Amino acid sequence: MDKLAIFGNEKEYVTRLSECLRTIAGKNMEVLLFTEEKALDEYLKDHKVRICLTLENEKTVERKNIENLIVLTEEENASGKVFKYMSADRIYSEVMALCAERSETVKAPRSTGEKEIIGIYTPIKRSFQTSFSLTLGQVLSRKKKVLYLNFESFSGFETLSGRTAAKDLMDLLYFSECGDPNFSMRVDSLKERIGELDYISPAKAFVKFSLVTKEQWIKLIDTIARETDYETVILDLSENVNGLLDILKRCSVVYTITDSDRVATAKVGQYENMLRDSAYQDILLKTENISIPKLREIPGNFELLTHSELADFVKKLVNFDIGGDANG
Repeated sequence: MDKLAIFGNEKEYVTRLSECLRTIAGKNMEVLLFTEEKALDEYLKDHKVRICLTLENEKTVERKNIENLIVLTEEENASGKVFKYMSADRIYSEVMALCAERSETVKAPRSTGEKEIIGIYTPIKRSFQTSFSLTLGQVLSRKKKVLYLNFESFSGFETLSGRTAAKDLMDLLYFSECGDPNFSMRVDSLKERIGELDYISPAKAFVKFSLVTKEQWIKLIDTIARETDYETVILDLSENVNGLLDILKRCSVVYTITDSDRVATAKVGQYENMLRDSAYQDILLKTENISIPKLREIPGNFELLTHSELADFVKKLVNFDIGGDANG
């Protein structure tokens, strides 16, 4: 596992930062903390560190066995350095972006085994599709590494999540299109987190989103599967995505939300008939139609979804070990 070291004599700051980065890095990296130079040098005699964050008032000379030395500075917008008084999420993103820019090529942290691509799509509107997708992602992320992507034209995600991201899905698409050799680090630099679930902020500009071809979307999904160590990728899809059916064909499983309502039943029936009458009938073989039960309430806060009735439904759907999940 790659190692990220934090070195500095401001013990309260570096301790708090290391605790936050352990949560953010998750399964990506082991985060180490050093408050004394002697301890860091002793460790580096026999170990390599992929990234070392050091405070500006410390010695910033290059050390053996440090691949990327990055300075945390009190100066905003300092070239080649990271502003120390940002959120830990922003610091992590800036650090990974700097590492990607500095490195000519980095061995991708590919995981073994086949990747699971979960597609979620229903022709029914106001069907709790995004709430279901996010709940599923958070439940699965308790046991594996999961990435969530939202493909709605107008997701309202920033308002709903309460977070404003500087970059979004279109930036990740750019890195896929240009064949960035450090793609996995670009994902790390763009990702946000809901609990233990990683996600890339949805596209903000519908005009740009609508111009993306099916080939570009498929290339992006294939690149994520090939170049990152995510075990599961969840695609929250809509018919506004060019190549929707081709994307669904790429999925390991497809969840389609249904309802007993007459109009909803008619819409799902038309969608299924279209698949049967086209070259996409194999999508039906991997589709699981689900009917979400009547819920008393769905939390507006995404992180509270795992403590809801919807989470209980999702856990039963995927045979999640509820007994071993003490946190609900």
